[in-house]
Amino acid sequence: MQKQPDKKTVQGCIEEALRKLNITSNVSHSGRTDRGVHALNQVIAFEKPEFWNIEKLQNSLNKILHPSIHIKKLTKVPKNFNPRFDAKKRSYRYLLTPIFSPFNAAYTTYYSNYIDLQLINNALKIFEGVHDFEYFAKTGSEVNSYIREIFSAKAFNYKEYTVIKITGNGFLRGQIRLIVDFVLKINENRLTLKDLKKQLDKKSLISKHLAPPNGLYLERIWY
Repeated sequence: MQKQPDKKTVQGCIEEALRKLNITSNVSHSGRTDRGVHALNQVIAFEKPEFWNIEKLQNSLNKILHPSIHIKKLTKVPKNFNPRFDAKKRSYRYLLTPIFSPFNAAYTTYYSNYIDLQLINNALKIFEGVHDFEYFAKTGSEVNSYIREIFSAKAFNYKEYTVIKITGNGFLRGQIRLIVDFVLKINENRLTLKDLKKQLDKKSLISKHLAPPNGLYLERIWY
């Protein structure tokens, strides 16, 4: 998501599209996503000149941004609206599939192991509540606090997919992918629920690997 020097990013492409329409506003967003991660409902904000009709602006932006980015809705917000800091909660989903397809490889994570849904849900349940997630954040994360609240974390089957859905008040860099990787190792009996509790309680750093980015989606943000 986040603009990077000399690299193609979502924020950079949107700002470039705005420039083509003579809109010089910078774009703020609800949060950055790693390369390879997707967003179903990312939220951005920018300043629109008065002469632009919202509907026409949306259509014009989509013509420039397609096919990789699509503006689903434009709406007026108060001038002090901040898509990142005004968010009350966010949800992410992670898609696993045992059926490999080169056409879907960039949008799902291929996982051929048997999935014990009950075991995975037992593991995910441990993450619910308020915790210090320092051991479930990317190394080098610059934050004032590692305390986050997970409102719900669950796994379920949908068609050929296993979906892991996590909702919280905010997330650290890499947090979801670190959680998913740890839970899948429990599913494979390489780690245990006790190991998870030890790492979550910061008693021991047992595993800190990221699940692949392609199965992860920013699903929804509430304000």
